[in-house]
Amino acid sequence: MADWREDLGASLNRAEAQKVETRGSELGRFVADVVVPAFEQIRLELERHGRQVTIRHAATSAALLVTSGGEEEMTYRVQGRMFPIGVVPFAEVRSRERKGLRLLRSENMFRSGKPDYTLRDVTSDEIIQNFLEHYRKRVLNE
Repeated sequence: MADWREDLGASLNRAEAQKVETRGSELGRFVADVVVPAFEQIRLELERHGRQVTIRHAATSAALLVTSGGEEEMTYRVQGRMFPIGVVPFAEVRSRERKGLRLLRSENMFRSGKPDYTLRDVTSDEIIQNFLEHYRKRVLNE
């Protein structure tokens, strides 16, 4: 009796490991194919306006650091979180308030409501628009 339980457990463990690996590679492709190109477009435009921009990316996330005059204005990171429907991308935004005295950090979904979208649904344009919304609100105080 114990043999079939062990076989079932091993099979389920393999299936779960494959699912996690597949989702991780999906996230990596999303970062490389969607997020980084969006960040490159943002970088070019911000640099035209005197900002210094650093892009960092790994297999599971990408970050855009914006500075002006040596001061950090905002860091914007895109990453994913696993849900039953798949990997759902979200943004983590870090900025300073009150002349740099208080560090604010928040997580933001790309779409409102419950997370019923996945990596395949989010475009570079959505990432750019989401970045702009936060940059205007947190840095430019619009």
